[in-house]
Amino acid sequence: MYTLTAAFSIGLAFLTILYFTKKRDKKRLAEKEQQKNTAKLQLNSIRSQLNPHFLFNALAGIQNLMNKNEIDNANKYLSKFARLTRNVLDGQELISLAQEKTLLDDYLQMEQLRFGFQYEINHAEALDLENIEIPSMLLQPFVENAVKHGISQKATAGKINITFSKQANDLVLTVTDNGNGFDTEKKSNGLNNTVKQHLQRKSLYAGYTISH
Repeated sequence: MYTLTAAFSIGLAFLTILYFTKKRDKKRLAEKEQQKNTAKLQLNSIRSQLNPHFLFNALAGIQNLMNKNEIDNANKYLSKFARLTRNVLDGQELISLAQEKTLLDDYLQMEQLRFGFQYEINHAEALDLENIEIPSMLLQPFVENAVKHGISQKATAGKINITFSKQANDLVLTVTDNGNGFDTEKKSNGLNNTVKQHLQRKSLYAGYTISH
C-alpha cells in the first residue's frame, strides 16, 4: 500500500511538473511569435518609408549625370538602379548576407559614378554569408548617410568601409567613412535616426548591432 501510494505521488508530481513546463514553454513561444509579428510590422512600416526615399534619390542621381552629359555613366547607373529596384519591389523580407553585400555593391557603384569615392566591404571568415539572413536593404540608409553627409564633398579622397563581423552571439554590421563627421549633440528626427532606434530595440531585433 505504501509503495502504491509513493508511486502514485511521484507520478502525480511528475505530471504536474510536466504540465507546468509545457504551459511555460507554450507561453514563451507565444511571446516570441508576438515579438516576431511586431518586428515584421515595424520593418514593413520602415521599408514603406525607405523605398520612396531611395527611389527619389536614385532618380535624382540619374538626372544629375544626364545634366552633366555623362551618358555612359548615366547608363551604368541606370543598370545598377534597375537591379536594386527589382529587389525593392520584390518585397522579400529576409535576404542572406551574400545578397545584402551584392545590393550594397550595386548601390555604392551607382554613387561612385557621381562622387568618385572608394569603398570596401569586408567580412569575418567565420561568417557563412549564404546562410545568415537579415532584413532586406538593412544597411542601405546608413550607407547613404555615409555617402551624402560623409564623403560626397571629398571626391576620390573619400573612403567608406563596411564590415560584417561577429561578437559572441551578435552579428555586428559596421559602416565607417573618413568624412568630417557631424555634431553628436544635435538631435535629429529624420528617417534614418528612426530606423536606427528601431534596430537598437533588442526586444524586436535581437542579435543585430549597427555601428555608424
